Amino acid sequence: METLRTYKLFFLCLGLALIPALIPETAPYAVGTALVLGAVVSNLAPDAAPPGLGKMRKLALNTAVVLFGFGLNIRHVVAVGGQGFWQTAVSLVVIISLGYFLLRCFRAEAATLKLITFGTSICGGSAIAAVSSVMKVRDEDIGVAMGVVFLLNAVALVAFPLLSSLLPLSPEQYGVWCALSIHDTSSVVGAAAVLGDASLRTATIMKLTRTLWITPIVFLISLRQGEKGKLSVPLFIVLFLLASMTASVLPFAPLFKSLASAGKVLMAVALYIVGFGLHRDVLKKVGAQGMLFGALLWAASIVTGYLLASMS
Repeated sequence: METLRTYKLFFLCLGLALIPALIPETAPYAVGTALVLGAVVSNLAPDAAPPGLGKMRKLALNTAVVLFGFGLNIRHVVAVGGQGFWQTAVSLVVIISLGYFLLRCFRAEAATLKLITFGTSICGGSAIAAVSSVMKVRDEDIGVAMGVVFLLNAVALVAFPLLSSLLPLSPEQYGVWCALSIHDTSSVVGAAAVLGDASLRTATIMKLTRTLWITPIVFLISLRQGEKGKLSVPLFIVLFLLASMTASVLPFAPLFKSLASAGKVLMAVALYIVGFGLHRDVLKKVGAQGMLFGALLWAASIVTGYLLASMS
């Protein structure tokens, strides 16, 4: 009975986190407040999270991205994605090269630092999970790398909107910068939404283009490990493209607009759950070495992303 009451706290606060997402005036800040609320509840009531929280976050995030597709014209998706291919490729080469160069400068476990490198260069937790499936790593290595990504994502949700008013970037350029410089899709979308729909659309498309690099990277790593390489495309990206194509050819604009708005509400759900990963145990597990390594790579990613965004 006590456990049931604890879970009720989780869902009660989740309901509170959704309120800003349903009000037009506060919607741009909904994901940030949801993240903070999740972190506060996680630290005050560590046992509040129900089982399967990781799957819930993934389902909410992927569904939100698919629903965003209903608000985008497929021609815009193709145009931005085509430009984003070379931008994401340049960013990827810079960060992975720097990460492997810095490996010799840190005493932390090499496997952990490699996971942080791939998480920073591609797409945060999703890349870490995918790469770890073909690398010989311990659960502890995965946990530390995930912790670094979680913490830096939380910083990005606050820092990038603040920096947006200080830098000479258009909304579209700001969206490109977010997509190239922030780890997880949830945080990219959350930071980009502050500047409006133009920034959000660009950031979402660019981030999905960046996510597609998981496929060739995991394929190459698996070959290096002596395993049979496999190529696959994440299902939610395929569904996102189908949603965009559907909205581009069918005359149901009000319905598609409502679906895209529902995606923004689901993103607040995903960020609330992400907040539960920002508890004291994560800070203890990460340690100074892992955090410094991740911060250095992220700083390089921010600078590289800004330079590439400025040229777009």
